[in-house]
Amino acid sequence: MPPPEIDNPLGVNIHFTDPKAGEMEMIAAGGFRWVRMDYAWGSIERERGQYNFSAYDRLIAALEKQHMHAIFILDYSNRLYDNDLSPYTEEGRQAFARWAAASAQHFKGHGILWEIYNEPNGGFWRPKANVDDYAKLALAVGKALRAAAPTETYIGPATSTVDFNFLEACFKAGLLQYWSAVSIHPYRQTGPESAAPEFRRLRQMIAKYAPTGKQIPIISGEWGYSAAWGGYTEEKQGKMLPRQWLNNLSNDIVLSIWYDWHDDGTDPKEPEHHFGTVANAYHPDQTPVYTPKPAYLAAKTLTSLLNGYHFNKRLMVGGEEDYVLLFSKGNEVRLAAWTTAANNHPVTIPASPGSFQVTGYTGDKIAPLAANTKGLAVTLTDTPQYLVPTQPNEMLRLAADWERLPPEIVTTAPNDVRIPANLSKSLLARNPTEFSSYLGPHGNILKIPPVVSVMRSADPMPVRIVLTFPNSRIRLVQETQIIVTNPLRVTLLPRVGSVLPVRVENPTGGAFRGTLNLTDTRDIAPAKMPIQFQSGQTEQTINLPAASNVAAEANGFYGVGLNIQDDRGKVVLSLPVEEFHAADNFASYAVDTAPGGYAIVPEGDPKVASEQTLTTATPPAGLPAPGMGALKITYRFDAGWKFVQVQPKTNALKAIKGQPKALGLWVYGDGSGNIARMRFTDATGQTFQPEGEAVKWKGWRYITFPLDGTHAGFWGNDKADGTVHYPIHIDTLFLFDSANRQKQEGTVYISSPTLIY
Repeated sequence: MPPPEIDNPLGVNIHFTDPKAGEMEMIAAGGFRWVRMDYAWGSIERERGQYNFSAYDRLIAALEKQHMHAIFILDYSNRLYDNDLSPYTEEGRQAFARWAAASAQHFKGHGILWEIYNEPNGGFWRPKANVDDYAKLALAVGKALRAAAPTETYIGPATSTVDFNFLEACFKAGLLQYWSAVSIHPYRQTGPESAAPEFRRLRQMIAKYAPTGKQIPIISGEWGYSAAWGGYTEEKQGKMLPRQWLNNLSNDIVLSIWYDWHDDGTDPKEPEHHFGTVANAYHPDQTPVYTPKPAYLAAKTLTSLLNGYHFNKRLMVGGEEDYVLLFSKGNEVRLAAWTTAANNHPVTIPASPGSFQVTGYTGDKIAPLAANTKGLAVTLTDTPQYLVPTQPNEMLRLAADWERLPPEIVTTAPNDVRIPANLSKSLLARNPTEFSSYLGPHGNILKIPPVVSVMRSADPMPVRIVLTFPNSRIRLVQETQIIVTNPLRVTLLPRVGSVLPVRVENPTGGAFRGTLNLTDTRDIAPAKMPIQFQSGQTEQTINLPAASNVAAEANGFYGVGLNIQDDRGKVVLSLPVEEFHAADNFASYAVDTAPGGYAIVPEGDPKVASEQTLTTATPPAGLPAPGMGALKITYRFDAGWKFVQVQPKTNALKAIKGQPKALGLWVYGDGSGNIARMRFTDATGQTFQPEGEAVKWKGWRYITFPLDGTHAGFWGNDKADGTVHYPIHIDTLFLFDSANRQKQEGTVYISSPTLIY
């Protein structure tokens, strides 16, 4: 795998084998050191057993002239095998594997990363995604490559999004025995920083299935932002590129490929046309030959300022939304700093007195800053600023010398975890006198929680380590996450009458016996029920008695808190009090009629035909309690972009009281993979669309949508700032979006929309 210097692990997707004059030079000038390109089976083997590599020979020659490297995607079908579908027979798989092995032998020694297929969990695997067929193909290729060219690097599976179900199936099939890295495409319309929990989860999954002693890193093999998405512009797209790359580096992603090199078209409303770092038009008589967009300038700025530097650590400064990344090269240090908060705000970065040059994300020079004895005061914005000390900075060099905490500490629970207390010893050993002005005669003081009590929470537990100095008020702060290997997850479900359903998940399937306790006494009387998981049991729903008082019944709100005790009475999981409010009760509508308060509206490409109906219905079996109502949605989409929206028609159904953090909803899935979303508007007229969930399940599942603006695309007026201004209103209670743009039809149900505070 490439070493982690900034000069090496960044690249771009291309769609050609023969660059236009000046094109490859411009890619290299942008700091891109890798290109990812389809290596299409059907274009190389046009007669059985005969391979024509000439087009890719030319591409490799053009790349190596610019000191660049290639990721070649072993992909797609061949008309000579398996009816031109993705390989599904043994004959087709072996033919694909022979072609892959011959390719690796032909290009051996050129440092190519061979990636098996492109987004096989989506529409690129024809006729439809099939993880079993994909795994068989990837195994056949792995065995062939190991036999024919064992020194070549083999990676996969290049999933669309971080598809954990697909990835785990690949790992269970044994593919980590052959892969040198796991590649994913973490697309989203929210900020790239939101991918960090997925990276963390994927690292743990890889560690679980990897062969003993084998370290397998993660590659972000394709990921970009379209300037034509709602709420996006070329300027905002440009801000996302450095944030994506910097966030990836801070999460130990060893290679990041931006999608796309240049815009693929000029239709202002077509998102696929506007992922590029440069515009679509080629200008052979100009230099540069393409018009740079802010994304290109951002890439060039990042790679030039941090060329040869290693990511050292993230310094915790301000809140969780504030990012200050420290980079080092020998004794030299540099910083990249930004925030995901809605508003610009000042922070103080630990630094010795001295001046700093400041560069904006597209290379513009910003007024220099000066640190004093308190540190370096910087106003963070939503775009990275690069801070370069003009002379050696003692405090930042000391920060670089301080050992980086591991990204996470993995343990079983309940447990008392001792945080490593020797983080400063190597620092002192390497620098016995150099930092005496900060350390003082007695050395430094490391303030840490000696022991952290860990319960069986499914959420990572952040722990901050603080390094203080006798001779200074400046502190250095790092953070790690404690990950529990045997978590329990509790979800409070909408109350039905005097019953409060509680879903308890036990992902690892370990045996457990204890008590589920309802602890809040404001609105619902205390209650408890025994809970027991047999070995291998991963989920159950427990119906707690939930008789509420008169006031709670009158205003429709109720608040509850929970804990779980083991059979010895020890609390192993505790949930703070949350407040709930039923948004509607579909059970009040007559069954098999059109619900008067809601309408179903088709949207998307007006040229794509659809049919859709919305009726009340008796819910299919599987809800946790009797008496729940449902809305039934039937749909038929022609091929293309189409979605339907279930929209409330009255102000009473649209209005939302207070400031809820989420909307919960039961969804009866049809396994289509279409995306479930919702929309809400705020007091300024902005529309927010929280990230949805692919409905790959069949039957009932409870899902939630955040209502605080996190993990949400937004659009509206010219002053749209992505901050939720209350009060808010429901625009679309449920949105069902065609995922693969293919012709399809189906039926889904929704039930019990509930606001969570």
